Amino acid sequence: MSMPSTVRHMNETRALETLLHNGEMSRADLARELNLTRSTASSIVTSLIENGHVHEITTDSSDAERVQKTGRPGIRLSLNADRALFLGADIAARRLRLCAVDLLGQVRHLETLETTEDILAPDEIVERMGAMIDRYVASVPDVSVVKGVNVSVPGLVDFDGNVLRAPPLGWQRVALRDLLQSRLSRVQVLGLVNDANAFAYADWQARGTATLTDAIYLLLDDGVGGCVVSGGKILQGSDGFAGEIGHMLVGEGGFCNLTNVGGVLENYISRRALLQRYRDLGGVANRLQDFLDALARDEPVAHQVAADWAVYLGRGLANLTVLLNPRRVILGGRGAGVLPFAGGQLTAEISAHLLPATPLPAVEVSTVGPEAPAVGVAKMLHRNYFALRAELSEQFS
Repeated sequence: MSMPSTVRHMNETRALETLLHNGEMSRADLARELNLTRSTASSIVTSLIENGHVHEITTDSSDAERVQKTGRPGIRLSLNADRALFLGADIAARRLRLCAVDLLGQVRHLETLETTEDILAPDEIVERMGAMIDRYVASVPDVSVVKGVNVSVPGLVDFDGNVLRAPPLGWQRVALRDLLQSRLSRVQVLGLVNDANAFAYADWQARGTATLTDAIYLLLDDGVGGCVVSGGKILQGSDGFAGEIGHMLVGEGGFCNLTNVGGVLENYISRRALLQRYRDLGGVANRLQDFLDALARDEPVAHQVAADWAVYLGRGLANLTVLLNPRRVILGGRGAGVLPFAGGQLTAEISAHLLPATPLPAVEVSTVGPEAPAVGVAKMLHRNYFALRAELSEQFS
């Protein structure tokens, strides 16, 4: 009797996930891991080999003991890395990035396009990003292995593929998914993701999926993006807008005003806020790196700016600590470079706004680089490919 198609699909997906997490395995080991009979497992493996997801590897002399006992070389199973490619596109102020990861989740392509303009119209961004994607897809021998593209955006996005607002880009109510899809004929645009969520997912993958279940992520760049991880899942909220930590009220005004809302966190700790505060106090800097260099030289004005940064970030993190009790706060983006110069004061500021005995989160800088949002959205597609069901996708969703 043949296996029902739904059960077969589920078992094939389980087999792929097992090979993804365990690496090369023998058929017998795979059957034991899946708790299937050898004949059932063999049928599943045969199907996966036929459709190109899995290939067989003949062991070499490193498995000499087995060859000596059986008189034949061992055969192991492995995912075929070339069977699928997942694209991640990141749109940021003055920069576009494109990433591709393979079936093993390994980065196969990473490309960056710098722009000279602070603000570009959506049509111009779509044209440039579309051209990047087209060039890469044209280099792939078989376009059918490209399973789609996710797009990371520095702003608020909804489940329908619209950018509601993206202050660093000067955008409001842009139907980005539809615009990009109309530009692309060979690749499906699957979803939009807030860049802080994409950054958080890339960091979580880099750490290992079992090491972090409760954390707050802040992406400090032109604005401030936020992501809350609780119980190993990203908090989405009823409309997908949860985690807009940069818009949390921590003061009355700010050192800049990115959204015409006074007193919000990003008005005090974003890249633009840091540079404006530094200039207001007499410093000279055209780039954030100029300010960070001044910190490294122990320039007093630069250290005053870092102290102000710690005051307002400390207020925000104290509020988040009593609300969410995170184990860690992980900073990314160019603005995270301030932490090594202000970490002690930041801890003191958080503590000053909490009741005694309240556990303090560890605050650290992420080890993933500026390519993290592009990598993160690509790996989100990779994760979804292995999901048994949408509601049974892996724990970080």
